[in-house]
Amino acid sequence: MTDGPLNSVSTPVLVGQNLLDLVKALEEQPGVATALAQRSPFSALRNRSDLQGLPVTFPIPFSYLAQASGPSADKKIPTLDHGARSKSSAFLSFWDYHEKYLDQSLTPTQVASRVIESIEQSHVHEWVQPVDQEDILRQAAASTERYKNGQHKSQLDGIFMVFKEDQNIEGRITTAGTSFLNKDSPATFDSTPIHNLRDAGAIIVGHARMNEIGWDTFSVNPNSGTPRNPYHLGSSSGGSSGGSAAAVAGGLVPISLGGDGGGSIRIPASFCGLYGLKPTAGRVSGYGGTGFGPSVGVVGPIATTADDLALSFSVISGPDPKDPKTLVQPAFSLKDYNKTDSLEGITIAVVPEWNKEVEVPVMVDHINTFVDHFKKLGATVVEIDIKDMDIARAAHSLTISSEMNSFARRFPDNQKDFLPYTRVMMSLVNQATTADYVRSQQIRALMMAQMEDILAKVDLIVAPVTGIQALDLPEGALEHGIMDSQNTIQCTKFASLANFVGIPALTVPSGFNNDKPVGVHFMAGWYNESLLLRVAKICELAPGIERRKPKVSYSSTHVAV
Repeated sequence: MTDGPLNSVSTPVLVGQNLLDLVKALEEQPGVATALAQRSPFSALRNRSDLQGLPVTFPIPFSYLAQASGPSADKKIPTLDHGARSKSSAFLSFWDYHEKYLDQSLTPTQVASRVIESIEQSHVHEWVQPVDQEDILRQAAASTERYKNGQHKSQLDGIFMVFKEDQNIEGRITTAGTSFLNKDSPATFDSTPIHNLRDAGAIIVGHARMNEIGWDTFSVNPNSGTPRNPYHLGSSSGGSSGGSAAAVAGGLVPISLGGDGGGSIRIPASFCGLYGLKPTAGRVSGYGGTGFGPSVGVVGPIATTADDLALSFSVISGPDPKDPKTLVQPAFSLKDYNKTDSLEGITIAVVPEWNKEVEVPVMVDHINTFVDHFKKLGATVVEIDIKDMDIARAAHSLTISSEMNSFARRFPDNQKDFLPYTRVMMSLVNQATTADYVRSQQIRALMMAQMEDILAKVDLIVAPVTGIQALDLPEGALEHGIMDSQNTIQCTKFASLANFVGIPALTVPSGFNNDKPVGVHFMAGWYNESLLLRVAKICELAPGIERRKPKVSYSSTHVAV
């Protein structure tokens, strides 16, 4: 459910035979791995002999843990106000389905047949794994009966969703993008987020494709398929939740779940022109997920609209006795969600040094457009500097890469079955020491303290999502994969901080550049998803923000009467 690239390995873009040759050299000549690792930021961590603080592996400050009251177990699914629905969008929202189910002009069963047809037609784009059509129709029939009897479970009843293929779906095989994991062993239970959505009446369509064990940001996967970007089929849909985003942008479903350990929800949401929410660490249960980045990764929604994002997050979040990390959180509320006409009393910070680092200047223009709008709504805007980012990025990279490597090493009989990129990363991470890992967790503690101080003074931070737009995939990448360390760094350089220190973060669509989507990034204090979702709604209502359907879209027939 995560993406964890090496922060900086100075190598050219490698595809095809060149990538295979590097794998062979690393695995057969130990000195090659040692030399390459010495050029990585892992070695920079060894220079921090001044670190003396407590290593931290669960990124919630003790002060927040002390205040957390823990919500009651009888959580109720909120109902969004139809009167506050956003202006019409190029995309279908849950509203478009739900309203027709309510007035009986369409049934979930009728829509299910259309969704299944769309999935079959979109097969060539490799967004989702093959689905169980009979199971989808059974779920739709049950939803149809509930609406007929006036007993729908929630506003998500009858809404079709897909899920990153590292989440258990009962009866399906959880491959996590590999060729061997859980082979011939379907899951016997749903992950907790999927269980919660099923209880809310959502129709569980199946798995969306991803990077192998989430390790990289482009979702190039010769094992299970590489999801193409609906806006430009020759481009990456982002990663590692690339299929989750592409399936939503391409109109198969209005909402999906991804996982984010270094930007894996926000990067694909940005590349595909969508809303994406990375929750606070421990806000959403990880039970039933593969869990290859446990200290940085979290499950969250990707959606066509702010309302879809807010409603789905409301359902999946909350305490779960099966995941102790979730038991300390305060209650979540959408009480101020529709307060979109004012930002009085809200202080928003920009990070000028980050804005200088983007490779596409238009991205900064999009940030400024939203900042100007926020000022008109009464927000106070200030500038801040976030110190020690270079070492923080290296420490995050070592953290997530170590956790992924630990997961991969659990399968000694399948080491050669991993894709070349994964094997390269495993060879490099093996060069890191225990002391390197401890230092990275001490750096995490320092960054958490810095962010706690910043977020005591500001409510939001607005920043770039990535340094680049959707990457054009080079010829040969689809056969064996790709290693493009510099663009991987550009994808994660602004996103990884939120994972490292545990705060929630949001991507919103902000328009286009060269016919590819652009997104803007927001971060808030621990457990303050409520403010981020309110901001998502405000951004959706902001004037002059272009949304358009991608070149490839399958939603046009879904709710036609």
